[in-house]
Amino acid sequence: MKKIYSYMKYRIRDNIRELIFGFQDGAIGNLGVVIGMAQALSPNNIILLAGVSTMIAQTISMTSGNYISVKSEKDYFKVDEDDRKFGKEYAENKSPIFSSVVMGLSVMLGALMPMLAFLFYSETSGILPAIIITILSLFLAGAIKSKYTDRKAVESGIEILVVALIAAGAGYIIGDIFSGFF
Repeated sequence: MKKIYSYMKYRIRDNIRELIFGFQDGAIGNLGVVIGMAQALSPNNIILLAGVSTMIAQTISMTSGNYISVKSEKDYFKVDEDDRKFGKEYAENKSPIFSSVVMGLSVMLGALMPMLAFLFYSETSGILPAIIITILSLFLAGAIKSKYTDRKAVESGIEILVVALIAAGAGYIIGDIFSGFF
């Protein structure tokens, strides 16, 4: 059992980028969708349908894009072994399939977070709980990331949270600017 855990920890460590990237992208992307739908006073079944549709589309897109990018990275590092020694060693430890599974599951898990609120709250009353659940889950993802890095859990949690809030805030501002055009 210890050997299996050790192997999985090694594989996750090789794919920490996909784990964090997928989770944050799924969470922030879907938070924008479900909050936008709730703000438009859509009923919960429509909010959840939009959230699930977005989650599935994000998962397919991120998983397939990750597969091609990891495969391309591995091919790239095969070209000139002398000039790309570090990158080659890094790429050799990555499996396009495993890496893409990690990405896909991370996107799905992240995308589920803001939808949880709308299982219990209706329309606009679900907005604040969706934001809180997403914020807490992003902080937790950052804290978990610290197991694979030299960062402290709180520091890592705050970092991912701040970056995610900047991204969400930018999305909100852009949406607000363009709302007058449609």
